[in-house]
This record gives sequence, C-alpha cells and structure tokens, in this order.
Amino acid sequence: MATNPMHDDPAQNWPQRGKAMSEEAYHRLEQRDPVYRYEYIQGRAYIVGGITVGHDRLRYNLHSLLDQQLTKPCASFGSIVQVLLTNQEGDTKHFVYPDITISCMPDDNLPHNDLIRSPRVVIEVLAPSTEWRDREVKFCAYQYCPTIQEIVFINQFSPLVEVWRRDKRSISCWYPVQRYSQFESPGEAVAFNSVNVQIALEEIYQNSDFGAEVWGIDEDEE
Repeated sequence: MATNPMHDDPAQNWPQRGKAMSEEAYHRLEQRDPVYRYEYIQGRAYIVGGITVGHDRLRYNLHSLLDQQLTKPCASFGSIVQVLLTNQEGDTKHFVYPDITISCMPDDNLPHNDLIRSPRVVIEVLAPSTEWRDREVKFCAYQYCPTIQEIVFINQFSPLVEVWRRDKRSISCWYPVQRYSQFESPGEAVAFNSVNVQIALEEIYQNSDFGAEVWGIDEDEE
C-alpha cells in the first residue's frame, strides 16, 4: 500500500507528486524522514500508507499460516522489511515493502539483515487506493525480478486469491493467473508451488466478516 509523497518544505528537497528522483535522493529521503516508509519504483518515491483492520487481519493470518508450513531455508517476512528488486542484468533497482515476502536464501534470514535481496514469493493484500499501483507499477517490477517465482494478490473484500507463476522454461514468461475463489472452487487450497505450501482459503480469511453463507455454513447449526 502506498501514496505518492508531497511535502511543503523545499529545503528538504522532498519529491513532488509524479516527479522522478534518483536512487541517491530516495535514500536521502529515507534518512531524513524516520516517521514514514517509502517505496521506490521506476524512479519515483511513494509513501507507504496506513492499513485497515481487515487488511491487517488477512496479512496476519497468511503470515502465521506460512510460518507453520515453510521449511528451512525458506522464511516469510512482513511489510516492515524492505525488499530489493533488480532486473536480470542488475542495472535497475526498486525498493518496495510487499505485505508478505518469502525468501529461501539463508543470507536473507540472518538476524541483522534489513534488506531482502532474493525474494521468491511476494504477496499483496489489495486496497482500493493502491490496487492500480500494485497491479501495474509494482507488478511490472516484480515480473522482471528473476528470483521471484510467484506473485500473489489477496482480495480483502471477497474470498479471492490470484497467483501468477513464472514459466520455468523462460525467465521472461509467466503462466496465466490462477484464481482461487470460494464461489468458483469452494474448498480448494491455494497452492504456493515454489515453496511447496498449500493453504485453504477459509484459513486465510478466518475471522473476516463475509457472512456464514460464503462458506456454506448454516447459521442455525452454529
């Protein structure tokens, strides 16, 4: 989640809305503002905004469920850990904060590490204010990062999960999105193939207020 930053103090050289900035300027911005976190995507900085209760609940559920199934060296990380995205040549850099990141590189899981350099799975819980950016700007950066094997979008208003998977035959190709929906395929588990994990939709959305009818539960029997 993010909103483009704008600041009134020219002395701080804050980025203006829609204006490009260098990577060096971005890192200076991070150092000057300890209150907010910023993403740097395609040469532009975006403030990482606040989240709703529903958004946080989904993120917490999935993070906990992944931790129960992931085996070493794979580990999951929350949205306060910064992730570096590079292209195959390594000459393009983006710095982002996915809602959840999975890495299977031991160096990424060292206690003192503060930057994930080899993300394997990135997960975004979609929000109305940031869905376009997650699906377009960040999605493009995710696709060109060669270590990423799966990109996952979580809908917070309906039990729907979308998973994009890289085609192993070509670094630049992706399989069509696989959709997991309680309405279209009830009872199906979401497969995170690159880390050998499967999680039921109902578990991801536990305590989300969609109503008992979504899960085929007779409220009179509860």
